[in-house]
Amino acid sequence: MVDLKQTLSRFLAIPGVRLAILVGRDGLLIEGMTRDGKDNMEAVGAIMTTALSTAEALGQEISRGGVVGVVMEYEQGLVSIDPLGDFALMVTLFDNASNLGRVRHLVRTSRNEVLEALDIA
Repeated sequence: MVDLKQTLSRFLAIPGVRLAILVGRDGLLIEGMTRDGKDNMEAVGAIMTTALSTAEALGQEISRGGVVGVVMEYEQGLVSIDPLGDFALMVTLFDNASNLGRVRHLVRTSRNEVLEALDIA
């Protein structure tokens, strides 16, 4: 059995990653970890499900297919949302774009083990 905290800790091992959470499509937090504990994981997860739904609606409207991932850039960092099947999504918050590729790669390589841990693979 995969330990979700251990999987999420691999994200926090990437320099600049401040938060890694797994959230259900309903907005409820499944598991999460923060580097400094200052970010409200529940609020971030709930808001990000809405952001992903908006991105999915846009993709349908402009006939571009399903959402593979969403990246939002802010003055002080980035947020990445990656759908993991129909029931969950991975949200990461990090300081700058320099490790975006590493985060996206880790999401892809961890996908199956996370789904297995959630028993939805």
